[in-house]
Amino acid sequence: MRDRTGVHWSNVAELVRIPQFRDQFLANALSTVGSALTPVALAFGVLTATGSAVDLGLVLMSYSVAQIVFMLVGGVWADRLPRKRLMILSDGISMSSQITLGLLLLSGHASLWAMIVLHGMAGAASALFVPASVGLVADTVPSRLVQEANALLSFTRNLAVSTGPMLAGLAVVFVGAGWALIVDGFTFLGSLLLLRRLRVPAGPRGDTQANFLRELRGGWHEVRSRSWVWTGIVFFMVFNFVYSSLHVLGPVSLSGSEKGGLLWGAVAASLGVGEVLGSALAVRYRPRLLLLPARVLMLLTTPLIVVLGAAPEAPLLIVGGLLAGVAISFPNTLWDTALQQHIPNSSLSRVSSFDYAGSFILRPAGLALTAAAISRFDASFVFTLSAVVIVLAVVVSIADRGTRTLARDEREDALAPG
Repeated sequence: MRDRTGVHWSNVAELVRIPQFRDQFLANALSTVGSALTPVALAFGVLTATGSAVDLGLVLMSYSVAQIVFMLVGGVWADRLPRKRLMILSDGISMSSQITLGLLLLSGHASLWAMIVLHGMAGAASALFVPASVGLVADTVPSRLVQEANALLSFTRNLAVSTGPMLAGLAVVFVGAGWALIVDGFTFLGSLLLLRRLRVPAGPRGDTQANFLRELRGGWHEVRSRSWVWTGIVFFMVFNFVYSSLHVLGPVSLSGSEKGGLLWGAVAASLGVGEVLGSALAVRYRPRLLLLPARVLMLLTTPLIVVLGAAPEAPLLIVGGLLAGVAISFPNTLWDTALQQHIPNSSLSRVSSFDYAGSFILRPAGLALTAAAISRFDASFVFTLSAVVIVLAVVVSIADRGTRTLARDEREDALAPG
C-alpha cells in the first residue's frame, strides 16, 4: 500500500530481510557506536598524557590529513578490488590502532609521535572504508531501496553521534580514556567478523593491474561529465567551508553569557536530534526529484546561524539546531542515493571519494579563517555573512539543470547502473 508521500512501508521490512544488507547494517552500527566514544576519550587521553592543547590539535589533525590524503586512493582501490575485503582491511587497521593507542595510554608510555601515527592510521583506514561502503550499498541493495538503506545507516550513525559523547564521558570517568579506546577497537573487530559473513553478488570489477593515475582520471571523467555531480561537490565545498565556522563562532558568541557552556551544549544536542529526525524523514519521504528539494531544504541551516548572531536565547537556539540537523541529514541521504542510482557501479567508489575529498578539503581553512575574521570584525557581521553565502550557494547550485531535474530510479530488480 502506497501512502500519499509515495512510500511503500513494506520497503523497510523488505530491506532488513536482505542478508547482505543486514550484515552490513549491523557491522556499521557496531563500529559507529564504538567510534562515537573516540573524540571525548582521545581528547582526555592526550591531555592526560601530555597536558598540551597544542598536542591535542596535532593528534586530531593527523586523522583529518591522513583521511584526505588517502581518500582518492581508497576510491580507486574500492573500484578495483572487492569492496568487502577493503572494508575488512580498514576495520583491521582501525582495530589495531585503537587498541594499541588505548594500551599505550594505560601503560603511561603514550608519546606524542606514537599518538599522531596511530590516529593517522585510523584516518587512513577511514579513507579506505568510506568509498567502499558507499559502493557496497549499491552492490547489495536493489536500486529502488537505496534511499531507505542510506537512511537506516545514517540513522544509526546520527544516533551514535548524539549519545556517544555522553557515554564516552561516563567511560572516561569510571574506567579511563585508555579502556574506552580499547572498547572502540573491539567494536571494529565485531564489524570485521560481521563483514566476513557478508556474501556479495559477483560482478565486474576494475582491472587490478591498471595504471593508478589512469583509473583516477577515469573517476574524474565520471565527475566532470555530469553537471549535477561536480556542481554538487562545489556546493558542499562552499557549504562546509562556511558552516564549519559555526564550531568557532558558536562558542565565541555564547562565551559572554553566564550559561554559555550550557547553551552551546543545547545547540550540539539539538543538532544531533535534528540529524536523527532527518534520517527518519528519509525513510518516510521519497521525493521523485532527488536533489532539488534536498538542496532547497539546506536553507534551513541558516536560522541557527542568524539566531547565534542576533538573539542567542535557548528556545530559538534549540529550534534552530533541530532545523539545521534535519537540513543536513536528509539531503545527505538523498545525495548518496543519487550517486548510487546514477553512477556506474564500476566507478561509484572513485566518484564518492572525489565527492568526500572535495566537500571537506576547505573545512580546515574555514576554521582558520573564521578565527581570524572574528578578531577583525564584529561576530554578528560574520554570522550574517555566513548565512548570506549559504543562501547564494543554494541559489547558484539549483541554477544547474541537472540538479533541478535529476529523478530517482524506481527499477524493481536492478542493483546499480552498469
